[in-house]
Amino acid sequence: MGFIRLIATAGLGLFAYKAWQKHKARALDSSLVDDGTRTPPHGDPVLVGETLQVGPVPSAGVQSSRGFGGA
Repeated sequence: MGFIRLIATAGLGLFAYKAWQKHKARALDSSLVDDGTRTPPHGDPVLVGETLQVGPVPSAGVQSSRGFGGA
């Protein structure tokens, strides 16, 4: 009984794999052609044209936690 179940599962897997391959091939055929142009910017529309105020760069190696490197 286990062998028949194994064969049935393998057949179902093969059927699913072939269907997936056909689906993948159809998706590639119907994809859009790249025309070589740039895509428009697609960021946060609220920040378009705004400048962000950035503070000073933190110093390297400064730790405020007593848990790091303490003796």
